[in-house]
Amino acid sequence: MKEFYQSRKSQRTIVTSVLADHRPLYGGLSQLGGKGVHPGLQDVNVPLNLTFVVRSRAYVLGKLVKPKFYRKIRCLLTLDSKKLGKPIIKSLKDACEYH
Repeated sequence: MKEFYQSRKSQRTIVTSVLADHRPLYGGLSQLGGKGVHPGLQDVNVPLNLTFVVRSRAYVLGKLVKPKFYRKIRCLLTLDSKKLGKPIIKSLKDACEYH
C-alpha cells in the first residue's frame, strides 16, 4: 500500500490485493493421511489463517507529535483444492476480524 495523506475530517476506503505464491502450508496436508503420495488430493479443503497488521501514523501539531496506530486484522479462509492456483475473488469483509 502506498503512503498517502488524508485530512482529519475525511474518510477513505483503501482496496488492496494480497498476493502469495508457493507459500508452505505447514500441517495443511495432514488431513490426507499417510497413505501413498497424497491420495484424495482433489477432495481436500485446507483452512488458512491470514493475519496482518496495518500501521498508520498521524501528525499532531505539524510534525512535532507523531502518534502511531496499529490495527490487527485476522481473516479465516478455506482453500479448496479444486481452486488452488486461482485467485480468490471475493470480499473478505465478512471473513475478517479487526482488533
